[in-house]
Amino acid sequence: MAADRTVYLDNNATTMVDPEVLDAMLPYLRGSYGNPSSMHDFGGSVGREIERARMEIARFIGAENDYEIVFTSGGTESDNFIIKGIALSRKGRGNHIITSSIEHHAVLETCDFLR
Repeated sequence: MAADRTVYLDNNATTMVDPEVLDAMLPYLRGSYGNPSSMHDFGGSVGREIERARMEIARFIGAENDYEIVFTSGGTESDNFIIKGIALSRKGRGNHIITSSIEHHAVLETCDFLR
């Protein structure tokens, strides 16, 4: 199928990277790929860039503090993180989470885990 005739309808699963996002990420994918948790400067420089991005996002969305911005590996980890976090923060104040049968598997499994 010719690229100009392709219609991609599965953006729920994955989405094409926007060219502007790709341009912003290329320096890190090509050369600044160190582990941000490492003690050495190669990783430390990446860690500083992540913290700069965290502050920029916090400022953009009007967060009170940059530590309110949490990066995760994807949707499943995010679902787990927020559902478990809210459940634990409300422990002793009720034990109900309302959801539906059409929720993503990660949401349903996390809610089942908390039963």
